[in-house]
Parts: sequence; structure tokens; C-alpha cells
Amino acid sequence: MFPMSSQAVAFLTSIFFVLSALAADAFNINKMLSAYPDFTNFNNLLIQTGIAGEINKKHRVTVLVVANSNMAAVNGVSKDAMKEVLGVHVILDYYDEAKLKQLQTKQATILTTLYQESGRAKNQQGFLNMTNTGNTPVVFASAAPGSKLDCTLVKQITAQPHKVSVLQVSNIINIASISNSASYLPDASAPKLRKALAPAPSRAEAPAVSQISPTKPPSANANAPAPASTSSVVSLPSRDYLASSILMIFSWAWLLLPMV
Repeated sequence: MFPMSSQAVAFLTSIFFVLSALAADAFNINKMLSAYPDFTNFNNLLIQTGIAGEINKKHRVTVLVVANSNMAAVNGVSKDAMKEVLGVHVILDYYDEAKLKQLQTKQATILTTLYQESGRAKNQQGFLNMTNTGNTPVVFASAAPGSKLDCTLVKQITAQPHKVSVLQVSNIINIASISNSASYLPDASAPKLRKALAPAPSRAEAPAVSQISPTKPPSANANAPAPASTSSVVSLPSRDYLASSILMIFSWAWLLLPMV
């Protein structure tokens, strides 16, 4: 075995340190939230929508999580709408409890979210308005027109300094322009639509002949069944009977021929 040169050793050592640094910088939002049973629903939705994978690729991110008991606002909504709403709960910057205390009182801070980065947001949907009101906890609200200021900071859950911070908020952030869209309709509406379909009309429910316009005689009705199909159905048994009769005649003739 040939001894390794000093250049090769230095190269491998540098690769080892780079990989170690990358491993130390990485985080997994699902593993972080799995230690807190109060956020299992939110964590599962991050996985189902693919938002968790997008979060794990970021270097600086803040996730606004909601407790299981306050997730009713998104029960049954479509997967696309769910992804949009959860994307608004992912801030593309790092904010922990210490940094929040440094916010100036009564001054709004506009934050960019994962939904804004997706390119699908419209009318300020992908931006959050974070405000330290001074008298109450920090308030989060969508910057989209018509959205309500009804989401407040509860507490910090966990953090990896300068990388990822998890903050609990009181409820799902209301985004009027998303919640009023067609994609926000619950998936449960699909069975209702199928249930509302009327069954095929029976003969008793078929339109009466008198409903046909008098200017078009019934014989000229384009919807009337073609006579060819009717004759073919009726003629099949007669053809079989005729063939059987001819075959029987020839059989009797063949038996009687020697006698003649």
C-alpha cells in the first residue's frame, strides 16, 4: 500500500471539516417538533404538504406553530390551500424571544414568508405584519387586505441560535384572500356533490311525447333510435330458426334418399 502524500491528507481533512460543518448546520423541523405532543397535528401537516422539507433546506428560518386545540380553522381544507396557509407560518428570517424584545413598540415589521417565496402569493398574501403593541404580546397578521389582527405570540418553544426558531402563536393566521378562495373549500364537499347527482330518469319520468315541438314530426326526431338496430335484434332469432329448419330438411332428405 502506497503512503498518502501530504497534499492528499490535507485535501481529505478539509473535506471532513466541510462535511462536519454542514452536518452541524443542518436541522430537522419534524424531529424538533416531535418532542412536543401539543403540536403533533401541525407537525403532521408540515410532512403531508411537503413544507417540512422546504423548511429543512433553509439556513435562517422561524416557524410559527399552533397547538392541536387551535387547529380547527384548517380542518378539511384542500391540500393546496393547506400548503399556502402553512407557508405563511414560516418566516424566512431568524426571530427568537430575545430578538422579539428588541422590536420597537407600535412599529410594524414586514416579514417575508415561505409562501411569498413560492411565487404563488398575490396581493401581499406572502407577507406578515409583526407588531409589538407594547400592552399585549407581539401580534402577527397577514399583510393581505381584509386579514384580521387576531394572532398573538404565546411563547418560544425551542431554537437553534441563528438557524431555526420555533414560536407558538395563538391560532392559525387569518389570510382573507386565501380563506375566501375556491381552493380553501373543504375536501368533504366532494361526497356531497356526488350525493346530489340525480339518478337516471325512469320510463315513468321520461318526457311525454306531447313535449316534442309540433313543427318536427316524431318520425323526424334525430333522437329516435335507428330502425336498423331494432331489426337486427329481432331478425337474429328468425335466422337461427330458418337455418335449423333447413338443416333438418336436408337431414331427413339424406335419410330418405336410400329408401327411394
